[in-house]
Parts: sequence; structure tokens; C-alpha cells
Amino acid sequence: MRHSWLLAGALTVAMGLVQPPAHAQFARQEFIAFQSARMSPTDFLNGQKGEPITLAGHLRLPKTGPEKQAVVILLHGGGGVDSSDGSSSVWAEVLNRAGIAAFSVDSFAGRGVNTPADVAILSPLSRTSDAFGALETLAKHPLIDPQRIAVMGFSHGAAAALYSNVERFRKMHGSSNAQFAAHISVYGNCGTQYREDENHIKPVLLLHGTVDDFVPIGPCREYAARLAKAGRNVRLIEYPDAYHAFDAPQFGEMTKLPNRATTSWCRFAEAENGNIINVETKQPLTANDSCWKKGVSLAYNESAAKKAYADVVAFLKDVFEQR
Repeated sequence: MRHSWLLAGALTVAMGLVQPPAHAQFARQEFIAFQSARMSPTDFLNGQKGEPITLAGHLRLPKTGPEKQAVVILLHGGGGVDSSDGSSSVWAEVLNRAGIAAFSVDSFAGRGVNTPADVAILSPLSRTSDAFGALETLAKHPLIDPQRIAVMGFSHGAAAALYSNVERFRKMHGSSNAQFAAHISVYGNCGTQYREDENHIKPVLLLHGTVDDFVPIGPCREYAARLAKAGRNVRLIEYPDAYHAFDAPQFGEMTKLPNRATTSWCRFAEAENGNIINVETKQPLTANDSCWKKGVSLAYNESAAKKAYADVVAFLKDVFEQR
């Protein structure tokens, strides 16, 4: 996991016009600091503001486009900003080719997250404050259209991308001056039911492999169905024979992690006072709960990845054209 671009103090570093590699589609880069917060999921659910922290992101603007450009905030997976699951650089190039800017957020460096153990104690839901902080900052950027800002999260970052669309959370933690235009979750965990989580505001797109055994697709099917029944603008696209991180060439045909334990097969619910309980036991999760599963698979699927690129670009263009 690399955080070399996040300097001490997280000051904004404007690079101006740069000479990118020949294959790159961007013409300008900036490294921009923004404010977020460190908090527990209970504090988040209770509307507490948490401890202020400074994070940073890498803005890549495409070569051509209008004076004020659309942008997608990218929230990395559990491996960090340069991780294999949802590689920010790959997706930034896909977006830039489509004439859309990309803002790759580093949620870890500013929190001192450096090891898998650090990641394990960082709640994905708490990163929703990162999405809101980045939105508020980008909405004021002179080259960004504040009406055309979307958020996209991968695996560990998908919860923030998905639940920043819940009106309850936006009112507690978001800005009254800016709203996302769309929300995209890529192989995210939908296994927790929060109070009022059907009250989504903007269009939602979920992408998921059908054979994902790290974060199973079943809960996202159920959540998408609940949102659709509530009249929300939601679409789940399923990729046959695609495993977790299907868009990551680094994993090759298959990477097996037989000792990796996951709670993604558990079902959770928000109880009183912002506490999260295991639906099966009606108690907070423990190491002895039966829903724990050991052994996960990661595999690149070229056809699924290419289709995902096209699906996301088509979704965004449709949303942005309506703004």
C-alpha cells in the first residue's frame, strides 16, 4: 500500500499542467486536501461529528471537455489507494477517456492505517464522511461542475459510496450546499440493514460478480429489490462467473486466500442507539458466531471488467446529461 503522494500536513499541491505518460488520458492533475472525520460506526449512526482529520485526493482532469467538468470520487478498497481491488489509476483512466474527471481519495494515510490489522478496525461505514468531505471541496473547485459529481466505491469503499445516498446520513453528515448526482457500488457489502436505508435520493448502480465468495451478491440483490419496491432509482448489474475484484488484472485467473476470514456472510441490523447486531444472535458480533467464513477467492475477469467499464460510463453519461 502506497501513500507517497500524501505529504505531511496534507497541504494542497497544485501540479498545474503536466506531461502524463503517453497512454494516459488526463491533461492536468492536482493533489487536494479536504476535511473528514474519524469516528466509530455507532457515532456515525447517532450523528456525532467525530474527530476532524485531513485527507487528500488525486484529481485527474481529462484532456478535453467543458470548462467545468463532471467528476467521479473514487473510494478505494481494503488494500489502499493503489490496491488491486478497484484500482484508482485504472478507473481514472477509463473515466478520463470518457471525458469525465476522477478524484481518487486516500482514506488510509490521514488515519494512520498502514496494515491489514488497521484496516480491520476501520468501519467502512465511517468512510462515508470521506465521501461528503470530498464532495464539499470539489463542489467549490473552479474546474468542476458542482451539479455533476458522482461517487464510486470498491469493496471496503463501497459502503461509503452507497450509503452517502441515504437521506438520513446526508442530513447528519453531509453538506447542505452540495449533493451527489449518482452513487456506484462495486462488489460492496449490502449485508447490514440500517434505519431508513431505503430513503435514497439519487440514482444508484450496483455492480457485482455472481460467484463472489468474499462479499456475496445475495444481500445486494435483496437490498436492490427493497429499494426498487420503495420506488428508488436503482439498478444491479450482475456479472456471470465473476469473483471479487473481477476488474483487477493483478490477480490473474485466480488467487485463493484459504485462511482469510470474513463476516460478509453475516446479516446485521441497526439496533437502538446506533448499535449493530448480528441478526441471527440478536447480539453484537463475536468471534464465535457461526456466520464467519474462512477462505475467499479473488480473480480477474477480462470480459466482466470491460463490460463494467462500459456500464459505468453509460450510467454516468445518462445521469450527467440530465443535470
